[in-house]
Amino acid sequence: MSVFTKDNFPEIKSEPNWFWTWCIRIVFFPLFGSLVLCFYIIPFAFYIDGTIEGGQLFAFGIIYYPIVIWLSYIAVRYLKRIKSKAVRCISVNRDGIFDEQLDGTVESLLYSQLEKSSDDFNIYDVFIGSNLVYTGTSTYRQTFLKVFLKGNEQKVRPFHPDVAYSYYAGNSRTLRSHFIQGITLFRPDLRIAPNVYSEFSIHPETFEFDRKVYWQAIILAIIFIILLFIGIEWYMKYRFGYSLIF
Repeated sequence: MSVFTKDNFPEIKSEPNWFWTWCIRIVFFPLFGSLVLCFYIIPFAFYIDGTIEGGQLFAFGIIYYPIVIWLSYIAVRYLKRIKSKAVRCISVNRDGIFDEQLDGTVESLLYSQLEKSSDDFNIYDVFIGSNLVYTGTSTYRQTFLKVFLKGNEQKVRPFHPDVAYSYYAGNSRTLRSHFIQGITLFRPDLRIAPNVYSEFSIHPETFEFDRKVYWQAIILAIIFIILLFIGIEWYMKYRFGYSLIF
């Protein structure tokens, strides 16, 4: 493995993984289209099963469908507006991160722009942030990299181009670890939280993707889920006398 220094630190660009790109598109687009279609056909479904009569459907549709059509129009306009700002290529080099957008503009996050922590309770300048995301059926923790910029915490944009307009990057982990390695080389004054390496499965010395740590975390998560279901099964069986799963 090459040892990178300030003199030989290379530029790495996002590389498309077309298999996962089309898998995501094939799954997401039909689901999204079905969701939109549901808003238009639900009233007719109530009419077909006899829940409402034709006159009630007509009266309801006079109010309901103009609202749905107006919201659809707003959504289409919004998607067209953000399309030009969709990221089609990401590069990490000796200066920082550069996001090339479909309209030709480039947004950057330079190492020279990064600042030391202004938070008395945070001793690190590069650290992990997270949000709880509710999908409608489940909740998961979304993890991201954070830095300080202009005196405030700044979330680093995900190291993925926009899948809908561009592609799924197969080397997103490499881009992220390369950016973190760039911080250690060009901004050694900044303090990186240790959990940045563990959270993203990055080896702290080689900055390569640590597959061993990654799969250990996956296996532990699977074991935890299995044990959780077993615990629920036992509780339901001995508390209520019937099985929930079997």
